Amino acid sequence: MTYRVAVVGTGPGRDVDISGRSHAFAYEHADAYADREDCELVACVDVVGEYADRFADEFDVPAEGVYEDHASMLAAAEPDLVSVCTPIPTHAPIVRDCAEAGVTAVHCEKPMADTWGAARGMVAACEEHDVRLTFGHQRRFGDPFRRTKELLDDGVVGELERIEISWGNFFDNGTHTLDLAAMFNDEHPAEWVMGQVDYSKEHVRYGVPTADHAFVSWQYANGVHGVAATGDDVPLSGGPYDFYDCWHRLVGAEGVIELGRREGPPLRYRRDGEGWTGVEVDEEFEGRVDLAIDDVVRSLSEGTESELRAEHALRTTEILFAGHESSRRRGRVELPLGIDDHPLVSLIEAGEVEPTVPDDRPPHPSETGER
Repeated sequence: MTYRVAVVGTGPGRDVDISGRSHAFAYEHADAYADREDCELVACVDVVGEYADRFADEFDVPAEGVYEDHASMLAAAEPDLVSVCTPIPTHAPIVRDCAEAGVTAVHCEKPMADTWGAARGMVAACEEHDVRLTFGHQRRFGDPFRRTKELLDDGVVGELERIEISWGNFFDNGTHTLDLAAMFNDEHPAEWVMGQVDYSKEHVRYGVPTADHAFVSWQYANGVHGVAATGDDVPLSGGPYDFYDCWHRLVGAEGVIELGRREGPPLRYRRDGEGWTGVEVDEEFEGRVDLAIDDVVRSLSEGTESELRAEHALRTTEILFAGHESSRRRGRVELPLGIDDHPLVSLIEAGEVEPTVPDDRPPHPSETGER
């Protein structure tokens, strides 16, 4: 079978996305689809017509398959599989529209949504209409992360006890770091979350206010504990100890694994009473979008579960919103999380949180639309 694929939110081009970084996720999705014999790019969408035309020219999308709104595309093109590569606030409504239009599968960029209620709602809509929903946590397919999981599965440091994270911000980067933590811990759900976030500096990323500094602790159902300290100037790696100088530190009953180290081997492990052993890995810390798309399409064709399925993403997203809710409540939050909003956004709108340092990043003109 050949799957008819549509991409919503093409963006301005291959060399820039809405955050100003050198990643154009729609193009990376399209590259992966174009490399597969069982996928055909039949449609693309962007609210800026010039962007959609540019994308169509590169990937030979027919002229009748170029749209400026996703509703028209869904009605006319009738795709089997849709990649959603738009800003975060538009994810949930577009995914719901895809589900109601009867597509077979949706692969959506991360984070899931701008509120916890929206995240749950998009999953519920896809379940109601029997639509496969997956999310772009492609880092778990990168060689450094796969090798780390192999070390854990091989028992080189004994049974996993604690996961320490020091990487980026807690919401946008956090969806990756927590997804990886879940993979390392065999996808066990969390039971409670306690945290504090700081929004002293205004930072709107992919359409959502994002707290750069956070300290969050959580407990998984199997007893493994997690802790994340994020922010450029106050991460765990800001301490004087070399063993904190990494993105993930996995503490086992018999040793430690360090991943994403800033100096020396990017992956190494130490068994208690022994020295460090470095592990060679490929430079794939951004992950592999192609392998993520392969997993999505393969699971669709074989009728199996994708590693990127909504169930996994929802558990990660619950920790993200619970960390913010704990900051709002000033206390520990037991899961399941019983809110619908984004606590940080609600605090900002109520005037209870007001950044004192303005965001110095100029907004991209497509940040308010479908890229």
